[in-house]
Amino acid sequence: MVTVPPSENKTTGFSRPQLEARHLLINYDEIALKKGNRRHFESRLLKNIRAAIKDLGGSHLQPRFGRFLLRLSSETPLDKVCGRLSRIPGIAVYSPCISTSADLDSVRVAMDSIIDQLLARDEQPENFAVVSRRANKELPFTSTDANATIGAHVQERTGWKVRLKKPQLSLYLFFVNNDCFLALDRLPGLGGLPTGSTGRVACLLSGGIDSPVSSARIMRRGADALFIHFHSYPHTSIASQDKVRALAERIIPPGRSARLYMVPFADTQNRIITECPSRLRVILYRRYMVRAAEAIARKDDAQALVTGDSLGQVASQTLENLHTIDSISTMPILRPLVGMHKAEIIKDARAMGSFDTSIEPHDDCCSFLMPPKPATRSTPEQLEAAEKSLDTEKEVLELVEAASVETIRGRLD
Repeated sequence: MVTVPPSENKTTGFSRPQLEARHLLINYDEIALKKGNRRHFESRLLKNIRAAIKDLGGSHLQPRFGRFLLRLSSETPLDKVCGRLSRIPGIAVYSPCISTSADLDSVRVAMDSIIDQLLARDEQPENFAVVSRRANKELPFTSTDANATIGAHVQERTGWKVRLKKPQLSLYLFFVNNDCFLALDRLPGLGGLPTGSTGRVACLLSGGIDSPVSSARIMRRGADALFIHFHSYPHTSIASQDKVRALAERIIPPGRSARLYMVPFADTQNRIITECPSRLRVILYRRYMVRAAEAIARKDDAQALVTGDSLGQVASQTLENLHTIDSISTMPILRPLVGMHKAEIIKDARAMGSFDTSIEPHDDCCSFLMPPKPATRSTPEQLEAAEKSLDTEKEVLELVEAASVETIRGRLD
């Protein structure tokens, strides 16, 4: 059966069909460059894919010549499988396929079944191309031979013109071992490295737009993550905490879970507001957050902190203020968004589905009693002087001890 997705080619108006397939070929890209460590990354990606689709049942996943082959039972919903594969870091592209033997006579027969379904549609392409890939170089024909032979057969059956550059319809032939897999599309994945393959980090997660994107980006670099949220309840609502839970569910890949630490920050903020210069208030907040987050991170075996800072975006994110904040850190602070434009960050947030949640009108701790004129420049010495009226070591310990922890699972839909 051929189904038609809602998107269509804007240039030609031809809607690209998608096979209702029982096989998927899954390709990675960066993992292939890992040489001696390749098996480690492949093994992690296999585990992540299996965990993501486990509840859908009836599937078998195995490595095949530098890619993975996923076989589905007749009951396994293809659309749900594809939806989850699109959200698993480490997958470059994946293709729903039908399979046959790797000889051109068998490929013709399999292609006929696809052609019959395409010809039954009201909408027809004006042109097409056959694109072959051979993992098995011992076959008695080349990719060019396969393209020419099957292309001539398709043209004879349909009358469609051959167009090798930007065709309306691409017919893919993947020759793997002694099998050929026929596909109509190569669907994009997230790319990157499989989550859990490159270490563990602690992501500072607010309810805004930036930190969810930052967290998702670091997980696409293979990092396993825990999340730390500082809240100002009762000065901010419980709904703001629920918002952060929803964001964490969106960030975490399907089939995985992560710990979320909720740190009550209102008492610390009140002391800072009472004892310290207002223009340094936000930077003091951030220094306390870094100290407490480090303590939580070490307790949970994380090796670095991750923030959503973008250079110069707000007063606390000037180079001088970032230096002042970093000066009290004893572990690396990673900033995946540091060179990104706000429009790029928003685009990423929309793509990953976090934007609508992020703009819900719930205050977070950083918006609580914001100073009228926050400092855009500061030095570590200025902040050390301001902190002399505070018992930072004791107060950070209290923050860590007051933190609650819960387990959040990635969304499956």
